Amino acid sequence: MAEMISSAPCAWVAVSGDEVVGFSIIDITEGSLFAAFVLPSHEGMGFGAELVRVAENELFRHHSEIWLETAENSRAAGFYKHLGWGSEIRGEDDQIRLTKARP
Repeated sequence: MAEMISSAPCAWVAVSGDEVVGFSIIDITEGSLFAAFVLPSHEGMGFGAELVRVAENELFRHHSEIWLETAENSRAAGFYKHLGWGSEIRGEDDQIRLTKARP
């Protein structure tokens, strides 16, 4: 993780006041959104959408199509689909892979 962070822009945090309330991390080499999380107390306030947006923007600087994996029946899957991620491919267990093409 330290090497990823030091090599290129790949991690962002959302701040409310003086509190970190969320973060997103990408893997530029793989073209994937590695993680995006927001504290439950700050969900529904736009932090998650903004964290994903900045992550997507950086990924699209390097790739024409990007991807992520998440649990098929999770709230996260619905959130990403709402943000335009699609082309669902089933993986192992209950994981799905979603992709998004450069606009």
